[in-house]
Amino acid sequence: MMECMWCERKDIEETTKDCYWILPDGTDAVEILQIPALLCKDCGSYLTDEMNHEIDMALYARELPQGKREITHQELMSAPYRNIFELKK
Repeated sequence: MMECMWCERKDIEETTKDCYWILPDGTDAVEILQIPALLCKDCGSYLTDEMNHEIDMALYARELPQGKREITHQELMSAPYRNIFELKK
């Protein structure tokens, strides 16, 4: 059984949550849908620190579809990696 990281309640549930995230370059935001989250009856739903880190790293390392304002967590995690060695023209 999992425990709430805030209040230590023992009966938390797995759920999903939609959140807005600022892109790493700070120019825009994207809505990420269906992010795995936890639900505590006392604290509400929240993302774990590990999930926050995973999304931050994915937004930095992965190619997002151009012009798309929302993406599911699964689409983000399966998006191709950026070629950071490609020269800008």
